[in-house]
Parts: sequence; C-alpha cells; structure tokens
Amino acid sequence: MPMMNIEYVKFQKKYQSQVEAMVFEGLKDTAKNDNEDVKNAINRYLKRSLNEDLGDIFNNYMKNGIFFLALQRSSDMVLGSLGAEYIDGKQFRLKRLSVKIGFRGNGIAKNLLNQIETWVMKQNGTELILGTSEIQRNAFKFWTSHGFGVDKTELSENGIKLFSLRKDLKL
Repeated sequence: MPMMNIEYVKFQKKYQSQVEAMVFEGLKDTAKNDNEDVKNAINRYLKRSLNEDLGDIFNNYMKNGIFFLALQRSSDMVLGSLGAEYIDGKQFRLKRLSVKIGFRGNGIAKNLLNQIETWVMKQNGTELILGTSEIQRNAFKFWTSHGFGVDKTELSENGIKLFSLRKDLKL
C-alpha cells in the first residue's frame, strides 16, 4: 500500500465518532481468534471505556493531557489515535493507541508515539506509563520494541494477563 498523505493533529470534537468506531473495530479484531470469554471481556471493556474516557475525548484528555490523531488529508479520515493524560509529578498515562485496520504497518503508531513523547517532554514530563493485556499481542510487541518495559504483571478476574508498562523519557 502506498503511504498516504497523513497529518498528525490534536483531537477535534468532529472526529469523536470516527475515533470510537476505529477503537471498537480494532479491539474486536484483536480478539477475533480468541474464545467467547475473551470476546465478552473485550465487549465489557469497550462499554466501560465509553463511560470512562472514550465517549468524551475532548473533556477527558484536552484539559490535563493531549490526544493526537493521524488524519488522511484527502478524505479527512481518522487513521490512528493516541492520548496521554497527566497523572502526577512528571508522569503521563498513554491510552487509546489505535490504527485503523488496513492502514497498520505504515508507521502511524510510531509517529503518534513520537508526537506524544515530544508533547510530554515540552510539559516537562519524564515518564510514560500504560496498560495492555496478553490479548493485545501486537500492541505489547509495539510498546516493548519502542522502549517500554514491563513494570508489573497481574491476572484479571477472567484470567487474562494484564501488563503495566513504563518508559523513561530523556529531557
């Protein structure tokens, strides 16, 4: 696939529904080969996510953090997303990394991470943390190949391994 003309921008409300649809599609695709228990756990997680932060990205990220989008310029289509929320001190939590199916493997996630890291360092942030699970195999591989290490591992109530990852940024 030829590389698209992609622009990396701060979230705007007009993209809310595109981001929700992309995240839902991506997470459901992640579990497509897993058993029904895993699929049900993903569906519960998605419903919870809408209530926690995904249902109102602007108010949940843009006041105490940032949410970047990768947009295809020609169509104004959201191709990727990644947010960072301020935790405390110099720590930010990354959330909602997603790249639209059909556009993965083109460096979009890496470029979103670079945008976030640059932004966090401008806020004098020095540490990024995030959570992922064994279901999200590609996400785990992405994060660990970009400098994140496993800080903690635990089991969910469904027996799914959950990973807390951390990366120190150099100022």
